[in-house]
Amino acid sequence: MDLSTATNPETETVEVEATEVETPDEQPLEGEAEAPEGEEEAPEEEEELDIDGNPLKVPKTLAEKLKARMMMQADYTQKTQQIAEQRREYEAQRQAFEAEQETRQALFNEEAQLHTIRQRLSDFQNVNWQQLAAQNPQQALAAQAEYTQLRDYHDRLNGHVEGRKTELAAAREKETSIAREQAMEVLSKPDPELGWDGKFDVEKARALTEIGTKLGYSNEELMAANGDHRAAKVLNLARLGMKYLEAQRKAPQRPAAEPAAKVPAAKSQAYPRNPEEMSMPQYVAARKAGRIK
Repeated sequence: MDLSTATNPETETVEVEATEVETPDEQPLEGEAEAPEGEEEAPEEEEELDIDGNPLKVPKTLAEKLKARMMMQADYTQKTQQIAEQRREYEAQRQAFEAEQETRQALFNEEAQLHTIRQRLSDFQNVNWQQLAAQNPQQALAAQAEYTQLRDYHDRLNGHVEGRKTELAAAREKETSIAREQAMEVLSKPDPELGWDGKFDVEKARALTEIGTKLGYSNEELMAANGDHRAAKVLNLARLGMKYLEAQRKAPQRPAAEPAAKVPAAKSQAYPRNPEEMSMPQYVAARKAGRIK
């Protein structure tokens, strides 16, 4: 073997014919038409939206999605605010109820103490102070000191009791006012299913009061139901029912309907028995009926 003519892999040069190969990026996708040179795609139509008070132009397809999302967000925010408002109202009602109960308990205790002090003060009304001072000066001084102390304490405690009564009366008035406002808000809306027209004025209130009186409610009971929209609707239903019954009583009585006259049955047509006396139609009919042969 001639080593001088052997091919060295490291030094051998292999000539490869260069061929132009299209890259995937240069090949058009299937079904995609090549855009003519110099022609650009038309820009998408835009729409201006108000985003947190700032006008912003966005593509119309995106604008529709944004508006739907904004409506959902607004609805969620509204419901969240309503729930928060209901929680605040409930918390305020709970605190007011607890404060009222504390005031009532304190008033009960103070009135019990006041009753005991008044009984003790009544014992001093029959004391002859001059005679007691002459007989036992020290006992008279002690009794006078006790009487003075009880009288002063009675005056202070009586002031506390009257103040708590005024506080409770003001709380009840406030609750009644709030209930009345809420009832008016409900009664201002029509309720066709219950026959309520959405009007509650002085005339309507007077009519409902009259109906309640006819049904046997006392003035105190009607006053207690003054802030209850449910009671107003119930009394209104009673008012409508009584008006209907009154109209039924005043309606003229209709006379009883007379029976229909009987229509006499049509008599069957008499045919002569002798065929010679029959007309041609009578003869044909008699033949069909089998009366003659």
